[in-house]
Amino acid sequence: MKISPRLQNYISQALSQSMDVVLMERLAARVISGYDLYERTGFPATIPIPQVDAARQIAADLARAGHIRRFAEVLVEVDRRGVMGRPVSIRMLPRIVKELETLGYRFKEAQGTFIEAGGRGKTKGWGALIEGQIYKLSFLRIDTVGNTELVRKYSKQMVVQVYNDVRQLLANIVENREGRLWHWEGDGGIAAFYYGNKNIQAALSGMEMLLELFMYNLFHCPFSETLRVRLAVHTGPCQFYQNYERIRSDTLRRLEVIESQFAENDSLVITPGVYSDMGNKLDKFFKPLRVSRHNLLYQYKLEWE
Repeated sequence: MKISPRLQNYISQALSQSMDVVLMERLAARVISGYDLYERTGFPATIPIPQVDAARQIAADLARAGHIRRFAEVLVEVDRRGVMGRPVSIRMLPRIVKELETLGYRFKEAQGTFIEAGGRGKTKGWGALIEGQIYKLSFLRIDTVGNTELVRKYSKQMVVQVYNDVRQLLANIVENREGRLWHWEGDGGIAAFYYGNKNIQAALSGMEMLLELFMYNLFHCPFSETLRVRLAVHTGPCQFYQNYERIRSDTLRRLEVIESQFAENDSLVITPGVYSDMGNKLDKFFKPLRVSRHNLLYQYKLEWE
């Protein structure tokens, strides 16, 4: 994330005005493994490090390592819960939060994290996921039916226009539910969900996408035929990388199989782990779809009475 000098200064002031050097170092070690102030500052071990010097060093090290956002989360937690049963009031905390908001973040109370507030600077990891770490995520996959035939039948310009429209529809729907579009490849893509009721948000996004495409076909699609899609939602662990090509995930491989082999045209299928979170109000929209003797999926299609 981008760091403003003001934010770094607020972090430094918060540390020097709120705690002793021992606690500063302990908190810094929560986000920078093995953090050692004497090693970082060059002070002899026999000389106490002044609070102001320690605070400035920690703030600078956090900025260089790109961990100031994560450290701000630590400060919020400490201010609310204290340390080992001892209350700690963090000075400057409102200014730290406000500056992060100015930089495009907002605080998620339920998770105790700062995530990107939106706008053009959104990243795949919400500004919070760490490269190479494994997270439990929910994924929505969409694929266009009959892409080869469409490419042959219509001009390249028209096909590109339609697929760009579909991509933008999906991105808007997903981002309104705090998801992120992780990958797009011409005629389809994958969106990820991490915060809140991620299974519900992924399923609702798929349902909304089917409705929006119905309206798109009715009023805007330049094709002489209906644009058809298949959608699927699955949840599971996945290692995070900004570069999608680096991701190797059984969850994503399973999602692709589910969408390509079991999703009907103009339908959304979800796996049992996703369906179990739907609750009484949503589960009635999904019908069981037996794919083998021991395995069920659940299907949603637009239906008119």
